[in-house]
Amino acid sequence: MTAVSAMYARKQIEQAVKLPDKAPLYKIIELTPEQVQDPAVMVPIAAYLSLIEAIAQSEWPDLQFHMRTSQSMRCDEFGVFGLAFKSAPTVRQGLQRLQQYVRLHNRVSEFAAEPEGGAYVWSMKGPAVARLGSALSNEAAMATTLVLCREATQTALTPTKVEFSHTREGSKAALLDHFGVMPEFDAPRDAIHFDMAEVEQPCAVGDAAIWQYLTAHLDQALEEEDSKARPFDALVVEEITKLLSGGVPQLAEVAGIMGLGERTFQRRLSERGQTFQALVDEARHQLAKQLVLGSSYSLIEIAFLTGFSEQSAFSRAFKRWSGMSPRAYRQAEQGESLGAPATR
Repeated sequence: MTAVSAMYARKQIEQAVKLPDKAPLYKIIELTPEQVQDPAVMVPIAAYLSLIEAIAQSEWPDLQFHMRTSQSMRCDEFGVFGLAFKSAPTVRQGLQRLQQYVRLHNRVSEFAAEPEGGAYVWSMKGPAVARLGSALSNEAAMATTLVLCREATQTALTPTKVEFSHTREGSKAALLDHFGVMPEFDAPRDAIHFDMAEVEQPCAVGDAAIWQYLTAHLDQALEEEDSKARPFDALVVEEITKLLSGGVPQLAEVAGIMGLGERTFQRRLSERGQTFQALVDEARHQLAKQLVLGSSYSLIEIAFLTGFSEQSAFSRAFKRWSGMSPRAYRQAEQGESLGAPATR
């Protein structure tokens, strides 16, 4: 879930013009120059942000590489996704329909396209990560959207406003040159605003029939991707389980580890009819059964390893889960006599 296409990493490395030796950059993302040629290869977001920061260090404070990266993007490089956008009847229709397909190559952020007043707004919601790499990645994402819109319309499309939620140090001249307006920082969101009339203009090679054909292929690709992906609930339980030995984790902590904002995390749980507390309970249940049956830990040790501060509370919870005490469960499953010691 928290990864981006290797295409983005390859493009960033290509624009690291002040770093002639690219080997250390490939080492950061743990891929070879050959592997990054495949857009289907995914780069973990933490490694991608570290890559951006390494390149930024070579240009600081006049950061331009990430805008050059965005300017080098072409619709065709995004495969069916890019071709579908380019063939949309209008930019608005392309943005509206394709917001759901972005996750085929960006599993970190969520995008939305919607009218707002007299403008049309393309916004992005990603994990609230307070680091330079995240800020520059968000700037590049918005800049790339604008590049693709300009290519689709073959016009010098200029937004009416650009917003970023982060604070930004260093030169911002490259941003002004690219967007045509100076972005607003410390804003409530990351968004790019277009005049409605601008996004209603037809795409230069727009073709409704081709567009519908390509978006049908994208729908199928999403279905295949979803069928391969592990359920979100299971991923949350897995992350909670990893943290239980340090006590019951907070929702914000788990959301952050999974690269999601709290609101996005809660919404995804709600869409699946789940609550964070229910998944904490499930994680404790699964881990407790595993440790009771498959380890020699004492019951008090298992209580602490599953996030309980007292053995009595653990025992009550285990009886609720399994219908018997952890001691009786261990004895029954292992075939021990009821009179044998079972605390270890």
